[in-house]
Amino acid sequence: MRKRQFSWILICVLFWGAANAETTPGPVAKEAGDLGLVIVASGTPKYIEEWLSTPSSHGVTIKRLKVAKPDQLIVTAFLVTGMSANDDGNYEFSVSFYILDPNEKPIFGQRDYAKGRGELPSKPMLTMADPALDLILEDSDPEGVYTILAQVVDLVNGKKASDSYSIKFIKGDL
Repeated sequence: MRKRQFSWILICVLFWGAANAETTPGPVAKEAGDLGLVIVASGTPKYIEEWLSTPSSHGVTIKRLKVAKPDQLIVTAFLVTGMSANDDGNYEFSVSFYILDPNEKPIFGQRDYAKGRGELPSKPMLTMADPALDLILEDSDPEGVYTILAQVVDLVNGKKASDSYSIKFIKGDL
């Protein structure tokens, strides 16, 4: 009986972890000129540290946050791919974003919040726009699904790409 009870607790713990975060490999890079944007969010900045400290050939696994609780850190990054090069072989982009509350009303946003520039490598790549966005929802915020919407603009050719990311906010036990 005790063994069965322990097994049930272990299954519940494992299910809780899987229900609140999703571990998936990072997105695939696109060829130059095929602009793309991917928003990712996690409950920890560890994926950003890994991203910055490993070579681009090393895949970064991101534990994507799906459910958040009050006062939990939500670390959001904007991954950009498929940038075009200017005559000097450099790329440059800008990311703007806004956040919708559970009633789909904008509650916060900023134009040209994150940027990126540099020499465009010959192989397709993903680059993380700087800075990342840290969010914290509080007890005073309504429960429900919050959506981060963002658009990247390739400042070399004017192309745009968009993405969104949703997080369910729950005040009670997860």
